[in-house]
Amino acid sequence: MRFESRAHCNGRGGNSPAVAFFGALAFAVVLAGPVPIASAERVKPAVDVERLGALLTDESRPERARIRVARVLAESPDPKALSYLFEAIENASTSAETRAVYARALGRSPQRQSVAAFLHQRLEDSQEAPVVRAAAATSLGALGLSKNKEVLSDASHDADPAVRLAARSALLALGGADVDRVAVLGAILADREQPDNARAGAAQQLGFLKDPRASPALSAALDEALPSLPKPTTAAGALEMAGVLKQQVPLAAARALGELNDPAAGTVLLEHAKDREPEMRLAVFEALARLKAEEAVPAARAAVLDDNDYRVRRWAAVLLKETRAVEALPELRRALERDPDPGVRLQAVQALEAMHDREALPLIEAALPKEELKEVRAAMEHALTSLSAVETDKPASKTN
Repeated sequence: MRFESRAHCNGRGGNSPAVAFFGALAFAVVLAGPVPIASAERVKPAVDVERLGALLTDESRPERARIRVARVLAESPDPKALSYLFEAIENASTSAETRAVYARALGRSPQRQSVAAFLHQRLEDSQEAPVVRAAAATSLGALGLSKNKEVLSDASHDADPAVRLAARSALLALGGADVDRVAVLGAILADREQPDNARAGAAQQLGFLKDPRASPALSAALDEALPSLPKPTTAAGALEMAGVLKQQVPLAAARALGELNDPAAGTVLLEHAKDREPEMRLAVFEALARLKAEEAVPAARAAVLDDNDYRVRRWAAVLLKETRAVEALPELRRALERDPDPGVRLQAVQALEAMHDREALPLIEAALPKEELKEVRAAMEHALTSLSAVETDKPASKTN
């Protein structure tokens, strides 16, 4: 099945700082997948560990300089380097945010066993700052040791949302047959205390997995209220809005449902086909088209003519084409004749051609001289040639 690009079909929560940071970090981890260990095992040139250790523990030094030192020490194979880092992470006079940076640096250490033991203690210490515990979880995932899964699994149910997110993301980074990615991603998606970017990223990944077990979590997320989104009036505003839309959980859930091999997904999506927000209707019809949801044909017949958003009308036409909905030929002919958007006209003429609608030949011939967009003209010319060669005026069936 070939879909037109989104250029043709689409047109161009309050959380703590720790949760917001680990939301962005987890989103990157979720998209990247398992982290290769080879990068942490690269041979590094020898460094003067004692001199660097003295710099790290010298609190009169600028914080940024000490962070750079910590990152160098973290990659050293010398056990003394770890002693300096462990001391710095446990130093309560240093800010929790800086100690968290040190803890994340340990994820690149070649001394994985010693580091893992220390990070286990930091993660399990309920008196430790959440941002440090979350950083410990992230580094446990980066170390790539299977033995870390048990402590991370426990931490995935922690009372602190940043710790939960970091632990779940670390489990995804570790991967393996004993990590149920659908369950972990579903837990991130269902956790309303997590940042939207992490939850939307989890929904997207659930769609990529194409596992019907994700359907309940995605359906629940689809029911969340979508805020009113102002229409951008400038190019800069449009770019900003694109970033905002990527973080909208219901939109990500709708598109993910369109990727699942779940026959029930179409019915769930149809409940939102008349949503007041055009962005939701757009995501819904895009998903329905990808599912070839025949139960959505009546809604698409109405939307292809009546929806006030041209992107929704485009995807409604795609759905009618993909389902070979011959009962929608009258609506597609009207769209070809009357729709002001060239993308809708493009999808309409392609749908008419796909369904061998010879009755549309006079309409296409009449529309061709008036069409200004080169791509649409080419599609019309192709349809004229194709339909003229059809021996019967019987429209193509849904199996053709």
